[in-house]
Amino acid sequence: MNKTKKNIVIIGSTGIIGSYLYEKLRGNKFFKTIGTSSQKNIENKKYYLDLTISDTIYSFLEKKDNIDILVFTVGLAHKKGKGRDIEEFRLINYQTLVSLLNKMSELNKNPTKIIFLSSISVYGERLKNSYYDESSNPNPLSPYAKTKYDAENFLLKNYPNNSWILRLAPVYSKKFRLNINRRIKILNFYYMVGSGENYLSLLNIKNIMTVVEGVINQKIPYGIYNVSDYKKYKFKNLLENIEVRKIIIPSFMVKSIYLLGKILNNIFLVENSIKLLSDNIYSSKKLNQFIEIKYLFHNNNSIDN
Repeated sequence: MNKTKKNIVIIGSTGIIGSYLYEKLRGNKFFKTIGTSSQKNIENKKYYLDLTISDTIYSFLEKKDNIDILVFTVGLAHKKGKGRDIEEFRLINYQTLVSLLNKMSELNKNPTKIIFLSSISVYGERLKNSYYDESSNPNPLSPYAKTKYDAENFLLKNYPNNSWILRLAPVYSKKFRLNINRRIKILNFYYMVGSGENYLSLLNIKNIMTVVEGVINQKIPYGIYNVSDYKKYKFKNLLENIEVRKIIIPSFMVKSIYLLGKILNNIFLVENSIKLLSDNIYSSKKLNQFIEIKYLFHNNNSIDN
């Protein structure tokens, strides 16, 4: 193998983001890209690795060369959880990372770079706050957000100078529209709250690849970064060119749901109401100092432009 070739391991390469990064990176002649999955009998030369079982971690690491770049994409996707679910989220979003890195340290195979996919949800939705950057104080509310933030702090404490923590805005691609549809669609009906003038941040999956390449190619210093499209969107932008009747939901109805969520201490109702009632802008200005985040959303079936 070419000595200049970098060994890149993508942990969780069967998820939406992990599989995308794996397919893009494995075609690059300068990398040796390894993908993992917690499922056995997987295709595309991915390796079995169940991070909740110590023996499978040792077995995986002992057979591999030194790992230059570790891309950690594991997480409970699109499920924020209730308070009683905290242990399940801690196992997947926090303990898996800790277990893997501890085993790598024991075997003297610490990665040179760790790219950890976190979430803008660590800031916590706040009705009176519309703009968040890396200087904003985190206030994680859901079990998902709390355990992602715990993982961030583990990296900052133990691997401060070789960790890249990427706080991703809601991700979309041509094939994956869940994070868009959940904001404009209920069952088979499209809707808009009020005039649709509120702003939100989204993240084209291609921009994640741009950032990962920037880290690999030493263009981005270690640290914490918000990752979002450079353009912010209005809710009504998401509904452009959709030629069906749209339901207009008065803002006061969503405010009532928000207040009910506060009374019931229901995180799901509170967070999702805030997303619809206020601006939620997660600036990627810090990243744009180092690389060009150029891909945007276009609601015409060509959102990868």
